[in-house]
Amino acid sequence: MQLDGLAVALKDAAARIETIRATARAAEVETWPIPQPVETPAPEPDRDDPDRIVTLAEASRLSSLSIDTLRRRHRGKFVQLSERRFGMRKRDALMLG
Repeated sequence: MQLDGLAVALKDAAARIETIRATARAAEVETWPIPQPVETPAPEPDRDDPDRIVTLAEASRLSSLSIDTLRRRHRGKFVQLSERRFGMRKRDALMLG
């Protein structure tokens, strides 16, 4: 008896699925693609620009001085990027070496 009830429920579910599929096929209309805005890529930063601000780690590598030495002796050349973040112009870092 329980199997008969389960079979009826499955047949009813299959009929509903077929109805949904038929409705979806009937509702299919040729749709045009939505035009996407054209995004222009951001200009690539010039890696050789001497006015470019580099991180202290990069400035340390360019000048062959440690970050600690940069902080102690050349703090006046630092550029504050945020509340706790500093950088240095590439030109200044290259002149230190």
